Amino acid sequence: MSQFEILPLVEKYYPAKLFVKIFVWVICKVLRYKRVFAKSNTGHVSIIALHKIGDSIFTTHAIKKIIEFHQDKIISIICFPETKTIFKIAFPSIEIVTIPHNLFWKSRIATRRAKKVLLQTHSEIIYDLTGAITSATLIASSRAKKIVGMNLEYFKPLYDNYIPIRKSPHLIDIYMDVVRMVVPIGDNLDYEFPLKPNNSSRILIHPHAGWTAKEWGIDKYFELAKKLLPQYNVEFIIETNSLPAEIRNEIQKKFKLTETKSVEELIENIRDCAAFIGNDSGSVHIASFLGRQTFAIYGPTNPKYCRPFGNYHSTIRHEVSCSPVIENYCFTDAGRKCPSFDCMKLLKVETVYDAIVDFLKKERIFS
Repeated sequence: MSQFEILPLVEKYYPAKLFVKIFVWVICKVLRYKRVFAKSNTGHVSIIALHKIGDSIFTTHAIKKIIEFHQDKIISIICFPETKTIFKIAFPSIEIVTIPHNLFWKSRIATRRAKKVLLQTHSEIIYDLTGAITSATLIASSRAKKIVGMNLEYFKPLYDNYIPIRKSPHLIDIYMDVVRMVVPIGDNLDYEFPLKPNNSSRILIHPHAGWTAKEWGIDKYFELAKKLLPQYNVEFIIETNSLPAEIRNEIQKKFKLTETKSVEELIENIRDCAAFIGNDSGSVHIASFLGRQTFAIYGPTNPKYCRPFGNYHSTIRHEVSCSPVIENYCFTDAGRKCPSFDCMKLLKVETVYDAIVDFLKKERIFS
């Protein structure tokens, strides 16, 4: 998973990997011992969740357990600005602290200004649910008495309670592993967000994803929508200016099209829908988080790792020889380096249409 990767070239060559590992370990050890002499005893707990939308939603189950365990303490969640609304909905009484992306050098290394944001929380305990170089460099100068988290082995000395990042489903389990080191939560956990029915008949189609390889294609979604239109109230929702004007105009001849400028606008529109159709994306997980039925199309990513939980969600993918079976992503870096995109190209409109109609009938969604 991209947010957990570091030094991809170094990993290929053992001598370089060993040198970097030793160097980083020494630096982390020095920083840790420096922290010993400046520990904070404020009782404040900070949870670092520097993720995109989908993973931010996945962390909410772990964060809930942390909040329950530390209910007598002041708690802050540290996140990126675009995910603040997600955490505010999930935890309305918890302080949300944001760190803009531009406070990380090359989007990865925490700058002094980013570290200052964390230092100003005066954290006694830190839970790192990010597990990347972004969070490792952020906590490196922390005065926290205790740091609990996951990361690559390079950064193990920074943590008082450390666990490696697991490589098996589901992504939610990765974040729960951090909590298990401190909180007795067991293994039989419910990761399902409750269904919240409403009176809407709107079926929203969101054709975008985090990167192009995960997108089924606007032309196919347009054909799908036309096939659904006689029976269902179908609409499109996109980010502002994410489609060429000629394509937007063509869609608007037959369908209502909503362009959103923010996560807040996306959330408000998803609240007022009966079902949400899209690719493997943060938007699908927002819909699940808000208690809406979802139908998601997968290609170079494995739904076992990131599907929404619950009987009112459905997924589909066309498996080819390189489709990920055990891994999270296919070997072409989740399609970013794929020369053909066969897993998406070979998934036919008729196949998706039949599956969606069955899904909508099962969920008793009608126009």
